[in-house]
Amino acid sequence: MIPGLAATLMAWIPFLHPVTLPRGARLWMVLPLVMCVAVVYRATRARDMRKLPRAALITFANIMAGMIAIALAFFVAHRAVLWLF
Repeated sequence: MIPGLAATLMAWIPFLHPVTLPRGARLWMVLPLVMCVAVVYRATRARDMRKLPRAALITFANIMAGMIAIALAFFVAHRAVLWLF
């Protein structure tokens, strides 16, 4: 390893100097997070590991659909409040 690179990596403190992401990339980071939650949730409930990938994908789709539905409901409520007042 390069000595300068090792020193830089060891001096990096994630909570004080977080990784900078492009502005549009932040929202896409929810996809791996939701997939990890779905896999862990299904792994704790799985009786057969062969069914795990399909069950995790279905859970992932359900979580994403629910989050999108909630976001749309809040968006519609926000627009309604702005229109009424």
